Amino acid sequence: MTDCDRAWALTAMLLGIHQSEEVAISMAAWLDRVGSTGFPRLDAHIRPNPLAGEDIRVRAGVIAAQAGLVWLAYRLTRRSATATRWVTSALVIGWAAAFCMHITVSVRTRSFMPGTATSILPGLPGAFIVFRKIWTLTR
Repeated sequence: MTDCDRAWALTAMLLGIHQSEEVAISMAAWLDRVGSTGFPRLDAHIRPNPLAGEDIRVRAGVIAAQAGLVWLAYRLTRRSATATRWVTSALVIGWAAAFCMHITVSVRTRSFMPGTATSILPGLPGAFIVFRKIWTLTR
């Protein structure tokens, strides 16, 4: 296993752990109970989003498609330390922003938004560790 493969494995593991929670728990059902996230644009984004819907098969399909795209990005970049560094870093930073959103909305609504558990652990600490490891491995 090369260092690029290790960077991709860590990235996929971080993303996969969080996305498994998104499959398991319907965000639309949570939003119906809570009423609003407190952010109208986020409410408007969640309601029609297939990843947030009530049907677990659709949510699993969206996650499978995401996994396919991550695999494709891996296949396209795995021979380049620079490409691996930048693409995996972008994914980890993007997911870290999503982790912050989950935590913020949970605090704001005084509820537990689906995705919050894995945003806390491994979530933000894991993103920091994976980000540092990516840059160590791909130097």
